[in-house]
Amino acid sequence: MGAELVGGYDEAQSGFLCRATASTEDVITSIECMKIEKTVNYLLVTLLGFAALSLLTGLYSGIGRMGAGWGGHQYLSPMLHGSLMINGFLGTLIGLERAAALEKAWAYGAPVFFAIGAVVLLFVSGFWAKLLFITASVFLVMIMLFLYRLQSEAYHLIMILGAACLLTGNILLFMGSSIFNLVVWWAGFLLLTIFAERLELNRIMRPSQRARSFFVALALLWIAGIILTYVDRRMGWTVASVSLVAQALWLFKYDVARRTIKARDWTRYSAIALLTGYGWLVAAGLFGLWYGLPFAGLSYDAQLHMIFVGFVFSMIFAHASVIIPSLSGKLIPYHSYFYIPLFLLHAFLGMRVIGDILAMPDIRIIGGHGNVLAILLFLGGILFQLGKQSFHKKPQTA
Repeated sequence: MGAELVGGYDEAQSGFLCRATASTEDVITSIECMKIEKTVNYLLVTLLGFAALSLLTGLYSGIGRMGAGWGGHQYLSPMLHGSLMINGFLGTLIGLERAAALEKAWAYGAPVFFAIGAVVLLFVSGFWAKLLFITASVFLVMIMLFLYRLQSEAYHLIMILGAACLLTGNILLFMGSSIFNLVVWWAGFLLLTIFAERLELNRIMRPSQRARSFFVALALLWIAGIILTYVDRRMGWTVASVSLVAQALWLFKYDVARRTIKARDWTRYSAIALLTGYGWLVAAGLFGLWYGLPFAGLSYDAQLHMIFVGFVFSMIFAHASVIIPSLSGKLIPYHSYFYIPLFLLHAFLGMRVIGDILAMPDIRIIGGHGNVLAILLFLGGILFQLGKQSFHKKPQTA
């Protein structure tokens, strides 16, 4: 998930943001350009703040969803967990990343409506929040369609499918569908978006046209599987699970992480996070083949969190050193500390899954709390490194 993945389009690069030119004849225009850039930077930081708010409140409500509110109190409904994490956090983040790279004013409709929707969900009304999430999803589909028009590549087609999955899930949410009936669409949004971005980066490995076409077919197989769940839930999830395993194996074979794991610092860290995330994807697929996707219960919990925590958050950890600088303009200094939250993420998720399989609620709850701890430690490390870097730069600019 890197904003750099959508660079390189001449039309996109000539968007609404002003660019410095060799000519200095029009000083007024240059000043206006600087004002616009500054405004956009403020918008980016503000939206990142709203994404962080959604993450923190989503994690908190998730603790309650496990039946383990901190201190015996739960100030947010556990039912907000999914919407806050998928729409408020990840929708805002992915929408912001795409809009910032595309540099079209209208594209910011996606992250802005996702962010406002999260705030409305927390403090105003679930009804209006759902409408805002649908609106944001429409903007996201428009962004992906625009990218495909600029460059008709397979990975942009998969991104369209991913955004369409989010739109479908949010429409079902508005219509009153149960979370267990729409969560597969939310999962499809994240899976297909990440798959598309990895396919785009894997041009370095130069997979054959046949291999790329096979990867697109696997994405379509996932869509077919989740549609089939409405006819036969077990059969549909079996098809989707086969797609998950096959796509993970494809990534193991063709992803550039196989090479970059021999590098250093953030590059090596990213490769390790990517490959372990693919491992969780295989585990999720095999788990789905054996247990299916129940409507609720412990195996339902294990299945979803292998995807959303094991895979998705591994991808977030892997790409944070690229995403944050691309949006904030601030590089994150590398430190080996970041291996601690990465290790804890996987260790506690393993504990949670074991607790689910063996019906040991205390182990499951410890694992869930541990996952929250790992994410907070990672976020705290990012903020600490950024703060330390800013502090060290102040004496030089004084």
